[in-house]
Amino acid sequence: MQTTFVSSAIGINENESESTTTSKTDRYIRFVYDQIKFGKNRKLNFEVFSKAFYGYLNMQEDGLLVPNALLTVCDFTLSSNLKRLWVIDLKSKKIVFNTLVAHGQGTGEEFAVAFSNTHESHQSSLGFYTTGETYEGNNGYSLKLNGKDGQFNSNAYDRAVVIHGAEYVSDDYAKANKRIGRSHGCPALPVDVAPKIIDKIKNGHCLFIYHTSNNYLSSSRWIKSKLKSLPQEADMMDINLPVQNNPRYVASAANNTNKSKIANTSEQDSKEEEVKDPTEEQVSAGDKQNFKVDVQTITIKKSDLPKDHILNSTSAK
Repeated sequence: MQTTFVSSAIGINENESESTTTSKTDRYIRFVYDQIKFGKNRKLNFEVFSKAFYGYLNMQEDGLLVPNALLTVCDFTLSSNLKRLWVIDLKSKKIVFNTLVAHGQGTGEEFAVAFSNTHESHQSSLGFYTTGETYEGNNGYSLKLNGKDGQFNSNAYDRAVVIHGAEYVSDDYAKANKRIGRSHGCPALPVDVAPKIIDKIKNGHCLFIYHTSNNYLSSSRWIKSKLKSLPQEADMMDINLPVQNNPRYVASAANNTNKSKIANTSEQDSKEEEVKDPTEEQVSAGDKQNFKVDVQTITIKKSDLPKDHILNSTSAK
């Protein structure tokens, strides 16, 4: 099922409790993640996706993204030798690209450990960005980025933190140097895919650079702010869930089970009321009208029989 992600999404009912709203949002994020077709690509960690998608939805609410914007995620907790950048089409639930991405020289060697929003730091900046226009620069075809996460990346545009291709972002470079090369703070990409990715995500799409350091996750406006609405798809997710996981099915099944128990109890009671004395079937209707019939079981002991009857019975054998 394809759904348009628009800012005029279904509003969250104000009468719903916060826990109910939170539960629905969490279920929706999990629902979308489970629908994504990763195929042979490296699978993006769910916790990273959940933060990225939640922030994406908040930015969509604020009108910062184009309709059906792609979500690009860089997981900088991973080794730079791994494909740690994903471009996700949330409408079709597909991975468009999964590739290597460099961090800044001041951010670390193989692993990213330090981040900054400061000029000349040569460090990467965490958080959410919107993509801007393209241009031809010192690194060839490049894409400007607009930092939207306050103290974490507000200087990105002025620092010329952009997406561009670089020869040092390659498996061959990693084999020779035990890690890929590093930039001056830009999320640099392999030269063969950089132009394709740039053309796909330019002008109003979402980029998220993730890491757990600098208290970022507890401070980002986009991750902390409560969502006011969810896409229309959220109201359809229970219908699309497998039967055994569908909350509506579970509730319905429990209700039907209770009804079945009540019905079985009533049926049993009815059967008990209908039980009749079996001796009644041995008496005709006419007899019932004219006589009172008593049926008795009589036990006859051998000692109670006449002696001549016993002898005659013995002789007969």
